[in-house]
Parts: sequence; structure tokens; C-alpha cells
Amino acid sequence: MTSIDRSGPWRELWETGLLGRFVLLCIGVWLHAADTLVMASTAPAVIDDIGGVAYVAWTISLYQIGAIVAGAATALLCQRIGEKRVLSMAALLYGGGCVVAALAPNMAVLLAARLAQGIGGGLLIAISHVAIQQSFAEHLWGRLFGVLSVIWGAGSLLGPLVGGIFVHLGAWRGAFWFFALQAGILWAIVSTLKETRPAKPEAAEGFPVLPMVILTAATLLIAQAGVAGNGGESAALCLLGIGLLYVAARLDGRSGEKLLPARTLDISHPVGAGLLMVFALSVATTGFWSYGPLLLKILLGTEPLVSSFVLVGESLAWTAGTILITSAPISAGRMLIRLGTACVAAGSGGFAIAVPAGSFTGMVICGLLQGLGFGLCWPAIIQRMVRFADPGEGGLAAAAPGTVQRIGYAIGAAACGIAANASGLADGVTLAAAKTAGFWVFASFIPVLLIGLAGAWRFTKPSS
Repeated sequence: MTSIDRSGPWRELWETGLLGRFVLLCIGVWLHAADTLVMASTAPAVIDDIGGVAYVAWTISLYQIGAIVAGAATALLCQRIGEKRVLSMAALLYGGGCVVAALAPNMAVLLAARLAQGIGGGLLIAISHVAIQQSFAEHLWGRLFGVLSVIWGAGSLLGPLVGGIFVHLGAWRGAFWFFALQAGILWAIVSTLKETRPAKPEAAEGFPVLPMVILTAATLLIAQAGVAGNGGESAALCLLGIGLLYVAARLDGRSGEKLLPARTLDISHPVGAGLLMVFALSVATTGFWSYGPLLLKILLGTEPLVSSFVLVGESLAWTAGTILITSAPISAGRMLIRLGTACVAAGSGGFAIAVPAGSFTGMVICGLLQGLGFGLCWPAIIQRMVRFADPGEGGLAAAAPGTVQRIGYAIGAAACGIAANASGLADGVTLAAAKTAGFWVFASFIPVLLIGLAGAWRFTKPSS
């Protein structure tokens, strides 16, 4: 048996021929992360050109819905048709969506394109985690997941910048051509590869259509809750969506072919506790990017560009946190998860003090804590999730945190809208309403943060 030089992971990847495949996975993560928020900077130019201001929020919502559904199906698709075909299909869907968006004559076509991009992007991000778990040596997982996390942070930071550059050049459509070109290159290279893990012909059970349909309906309802004008309607839609998510998870747990790990709803098990932690922290950390720029504009007269520095700082802190722990041993995972989740909770809860007080410095610190916390713990979360998954569910466990995170973001955004409207913003954008909303948009999630921390401690129990 050949000895492995653990001090040189990149040399090992090169010698085993897996370095090129890992680079392709990184490109997929970059495309999804960068395109997730590209509409944030291109939306004004898009509306000026093709109209549809009433539906601009759906350009982001439909992208996320596509990503959630595709992410849930990725591990199963890899088993059915193989990783190469899934990656190739993802690049085609994503690239095709970009081309349609670049040519869109109206908002309806653009929304359809964004859904296709979201499905392709969701496959790209999920397959990166599935492929690492299934095709790379376990002692490399920490570093590889860490690199993906760094690329995610960089993509989230640079995506709006890319869109802003093309808008500045008077060519918002060019942003979508830019991403379409990269997807085309990715597809062309993937087409030349050999399949490392062929599909399993024995997997004869039908695809879990009903859980997938219910999951899609749930995410649509939650997205609509985030933009509904009436507070009661928003709350009803959000609760109905959450109920359908539970139904989908229950049905999925009883099916032979699953979208999520079998222990997803079992919070006494490490996998269930870990996913509860991811879900709760994701729900509770949506407040600033949902309402921060608007509240700062009202409270301090701060321009949106300046407000975005808080989000930039969060992305940079996420990247820095991941770089710091890239070489950490597997045994440090428990400590990193607890430390990271504590930082996330402190940052998210701190916004409830900093925003109504109008402390921009405090907000920056809170954003840095959130980003640093996720950066410190995210690679360890995936590693531990795979470690405690039921036999044969490693791929599902690797992809599940990302899918659950996006579901949490969708629910959190809708809940922020409910809290803001209940605080009086729905009746008029006033200083008093902004101060009230500045507290409740963040303070309302403190119980959710506590649930997330409880899940983190259960997930990392020494006996686990």
C-alpha cells in the first residue's frame, strides 16, 4: 500500500489526476455564488430597459427556488446518472439560462431564465460537495471544503461588482453573456472527462416526485410571503410554506430514494441536530441583507453603496475565517463548530442593538462576526455531517447543509418582511417606524438563534 504525503495535498491531487476535476468544481461554485446576487446591481438598469418593477424581487426568489429544489435532488441524480452527466447538465442549464436572460425582451422571459439559472446553479454547488465526499480521500475533505468556502465568499462579494461594471458600461445584458461564456467553457471541458463514479443501474425505484413537488410549492409560498403587502397574508403564507416543508421532509423520509438524509427530522441524532442548527442560524441571519440598507438610509441617510460595505465585510470575514482553519485537524471540528456558531449568534443578535442605535461601526462588527463564524465552522459542519450519516447516505449528507441553508434564507427573508411590516414600515417609511423595525427585524430572531446554538451543542456532543 502506497503511503500518502499528507503534507502536500495539492501534489497528491495532481498525482492522482483529481486536481483538474477539483478546479472544475470550484468554477461551478464561483458561477453559482457570483450569479446569486448579480441582480442586486443590475436590477435598476433591467427595469429601465424591459420594465417589470413589480416582479423584480422574483428575479432573486426564483433563482433561489431553483437552487433549493436542484440542490435537494443532486445526490440522487448523481447515483442515477453519474457525476459527470449531472455536472454537464448543470452547466448547460445554467449557461442556457444566462443566454435567455441576456436576450430577454421582457420580465416574464427573464424570470424563466433566472429559474433555469437557479436550477443549474443549485446543481453546481451541491455536486461540488457530493463529488468531494464520494471521489476524494477523506483526509483532504477539510482543505477542499475550505477552498470551496473561500470561493463562495469571493463569488458572493464579486458578483454584484461584475453586474455593476456592466451596468456602468451601459450593457447589463453583458453580465449574463459573461457568465454564459464561462458555463460554456465548463461544459466543454466536462464533456471530455471520464466518469469517475458510474451510475448505479440497480437503483430502480421511482424518483421521489411527490416530495419534490411539495418542496417546490413550499418554497414558492415562502417566497411570495416575503413580498406580500399584507402582514397577515405574509404570515399565513410563511406558516403554510413551513408546514409543507415538514410534510415534504416526512414523505421523503419514508421513500426508498431520498432527497435528504433519513435522520433529517430526528434532532436527537447528530445529523438532525446539525441540520436544525444550519436551518436556525440561516433563518436568523437574513435581517441585514434584507432590510439593512433601507434602515440605514432612513436612520442615518447612508447611501446603499456605503451600506454594502457591511455585506462586503461579512463576505471577507467568511473567507478569512475559512483560510484560518484550512489546515486544522479533523479533531478540531467540534471546537470550530461551537466557536463559529457562537460568533454567528453574537453578530446576529448584536444587530438588534447596533441598528436602532444607529451605530454603523457596531453594524460592521456584527457583520464581521457573522461572516467569521460561518467561515470557521462551515467546512467542519459538512465533514461531521458526512461522518455521522447512515451508511450509503454520504452524498445526501454532504449536500444537505447547503440545501437547508437556502431554505432557511428563504424563510428568514419572509419573516423579516413580516417583522418590518408589523413594526410600521408598511404604513409609511418614517424615522420612528425605522427605529422600531431596526430592533424587531433582528430581535425577533433571538429565540431562533438559541435553537441554533442548542442544535450546535447537540451536534458536537463528545459522544457523537
